[in-house]
Amino acid sequence: MSINIEDMEKTNIRLLIVVAMCMALISCKQSKNVAEQQEGAETETESEVVFREGIYALPGDYEVDHPKNLVMYFDSLCREGAFIATHSDDEKDSIAVWDAIKLLDFYAQGKEKFYPARQIREAQEILRLEQAYSFNHGGQYGKNGGEAFMFRLIEQAALHCNQIDYITDFCADDRKAGILYFEEWGLGNPLYSFLVYRVGQGFRVKMIGDVGEAKIEKIFRLTDEQGREYYLCSNNNNGVYFCQFLYGWKGEQLELIRELDVQFGCPESYEKGYELVFNPNQRTWSYCTKDGDLYHRVEGTPMLRLILDGDDSKFVVEQK
Repeated sequence: MSINIEDMEKTNIRLLIVVAMCMALISCKQSKNVAEQQEGAETETESEVVFREGIYALPGDYEVDHPKNLVMYFDSLCREGAFIATHSDDEKDSIAVWDAIKLLDFYAQGKEKFYPARQIREAQEILRLEQAYSFNHGGQYGKNGGEAFMFRLIEQAALHCNQIDYITDFCADDRKAGILYFEEWGLGNPLYSFLVYRVGQGFRVKMIGDVGEAKIEKIFRLTDEQGREYYLCSNNNNGVYFCQFLYGWKGEQLELIRELDVQFGCPESYEKGYELVFNPNQRTWSYCTKDGDLYHRVEGTPMLRLILDGDDSKFVVEQK
């Protein structure tokens, strides 16, 4: 049997080519797997960084996260202990919340043209309702997963919003700051009041007072003699909810300068039908009686005055 050396060489060359091609394919596949693993590791690392710090913090108490993928971010929050829980195990509510997050993510990435204002507010209301239910059935204020999830959603919704009306119930006349308010379960009691203010192209959120403490019904933009701007977050109710919080700009941030820290009131005001009236020009609160469209101050009752002086701003009770 004769062996053709030339044929053998051709065969060997073909085998070498096949082997080389196989090795190249294996190498490409391995590189792809490594790249995918690295990408997954980077994504997971990013998730861990953005959600671990401040997961249970009150809005405004820490630097807001800037996740690239909001769905992944909120999923990571769930894995860390923040979660969507419904007292009736309503799957429909959970789906509505996640749909709102997906739409917000599409909008943040430029894949959706319109901000999902309605869906975001419905999702917030679902989460608010669960917290109110919990607190009225023995739950404690403070760190819990549903509240943390809600706070982070409010922050991200504000961060990616470009119009203050979408994320507040009412706002100041300059439209740079406004109030987002959630009441407690069916009682009209305060649950959460948030100050929302513009920073760059979006908005930041800051809790006013504490959970279940402050019911804010109005916001006033005030200026002092030096042209410094302030926002007075106010409830003028003469009863239990009367409260005043004064905020001022510190660079791009609004910081609490002073809250009402003096004793003020007129015990007989309710019995005699006095109304407590705020005059934003004089920055005073006075007990008045009403005659037609005119208010007349009741002599002998105390008056509260706000003195604007930067960090030294204060509330003063005056007797007249």
